[in-house]
Amino acid sequence: MAKSRLSMRKEVEAAEAVEETKTSTKKAAKKKAAKKKATRKKSTTTRARKAKEVAPRRRLVWVVYSSTMREEGRFLYHERDKADAKLEQLLARGKRRYFIQPIKELLDSEGEPMKDEGEGTVKAVAKKTTKKAADKVEAAE
Repeated sequence: MAKSRLSMRKEVEAAEAVEETKTSTKKAAKKKAAKKKATRKKSTTTRARKAKEVAPRRRLVWVVYSSTMREEGRFLYHERDKADAKLEQLLARGKRRYFIQPIKELLDSEGEPMKDEGEGTVKAVAKKTTKKAADKVEAAE
């Protein structure tokens, strides 16, 4: 004989109550485990951190070249008008072709430009200028 709706409903409610007590005990067990984890002491040892590698600083300069890639002049980025004037002066000679090209040059930690010596080595450029070199620059301008 078939069960009545009332008896089937009572069975379902009893089964749900049993499942609910099981899940509530599981939740209580999880809470206890979480409390135990939270109350553990943190270790006093620290890991050594790796220092981040600092990318080398660069700056943009305008370089005036001859057709043989000989450097005729080097100007800071904001001195583009001086670079153009130098280019016009060299083009007025009429013997060779000249052009301007932007270059990013490396800077050392103090902000001084560094010069590439080939084979991957880079050395700081000395700012010392001799009197002869200064006279040549003045004569060229």
